[in-house]
Amino acid sequence: MHLFPLPCSPLLRLPILLSCLLAVFVPTLTAAEFPDAAQPQLAATADGRVYLAFGRGPEIFVARSDDAGATFAAPVRIAALPSLMLGRRRGPRIAAHADTVTVTAMAGELFAFHSKDGGKTWRGPVLVNDVPRSAREGLNALAVAPDGRLFTTWLDLRDIPGARTQLFAAESADGGATWSANALVYRAPAGSTVCECCHPSAHFNTHGDLAVMWRNGIDGARDLWMSTRPASSTTFTPATKLGEGTWLLKACPMDGGTLFLSGDTFATLWQRAGTLFLARPGTPEIPLGPGTQPVAATLGPDTHLFFQRGPDLLAARLNASLAPSAPKPHAKNARFPALLALPGGRAALLAFEQGPAKGPVSVVVEALAP
Repeated sequence: MHLFPLPCSPLLRLPILLSCLLAVFVPTLTAAEFPDAAQPQLAATADGRVYLAFGRGPEIFVARSDDAGATFAAPVRIAALPSLMLGRRRGPRIAAHADTVTVTAMAGELFAFHSKDGGKTWRGPVLVNDVPRSAREGLNALAVAPDGRLFTTWLDLRDIPGARTQLFAAESADGGATWSANALVYRAPAGSTVCECCHPSAHFNTHGDLAVMWRNGIDGARDLWMSTRPASSTTFTPATKLGEGTWLLKACPMDGGTLFLSGDTFATLWQRAGTLFLARPGTPEIPLGPGTQPVAATLGPDTHLFFQRGPDLLAARLNASLAPSAPKPHAKNARFPALLALPGGRAALLAFEQGPAKGPVSVVVEALAP
């Protein structure tokens, strides 16, 4: 294990005060809790408005904050999908640009909903996948470009001779009201497959370059792969494997890792056989110790990490030299985190599920300052 000491991380949920000598994030800004909710995702606009999406049974909700996450308005119910897929990274995805907010969700098909007034009213559903039932695996990613263009990608099961699970995508230039014809992003070599139950990731940088990451299943190796599309191009680069090692596994780990920006460079964080790794294309991987379901965001000179270990959520960070620090407990009975660095590096928002393994689960949102 390649770890260094790290000061402890505060639990920022309002009902609980956890004191410590040093902190990963200081000061505490605020927190919010949404009962009977699951699979949170976060989005923000350039002016600091924040949107939280989550599922509650068959229903999809969005809550808005006008003060960078200090407070949230009551969540708005945007839809009910009887077959909404919710759990293990299946759930709504959200993106925001100016007054347009877009949510995608899986319920046998991939559906999109959009708002043109900052989340007050909603329209949809709009069907995204153009082959019926091809998106039934229920795992997708949603990203928004600096100019507001939307990109969604998903695990696709359309019947193509010699193909198994593939990665398809569609794009929207009108906030999600209409979508392009579906396009292939990646197909594994004959006889192999994209990993069947690991979520993909997608992210634009400030130049409009796009990166997509997914877990493959090539000859039994469940490794992470990545492809990019420059802003000036309509074509993705050939897919490249991330990291130096490989993971032979006769099952799906149900953990697709995370793709994030370090400055304006794409970086990735994921697990292999229960060990977390940081990797950038073409660079050696950096082992970070045990963990699963990681998320990461760069805030100031440091990269902040949250991940699961057993039933709990832990926090750690990397300094500007990418030296990893020892993780510290952050929240008990917490899982499936989402982490968002707000524009301008003012703060970050963390959302996660919290509750017993069997019983009521809430979504907790914490505002974290550098």
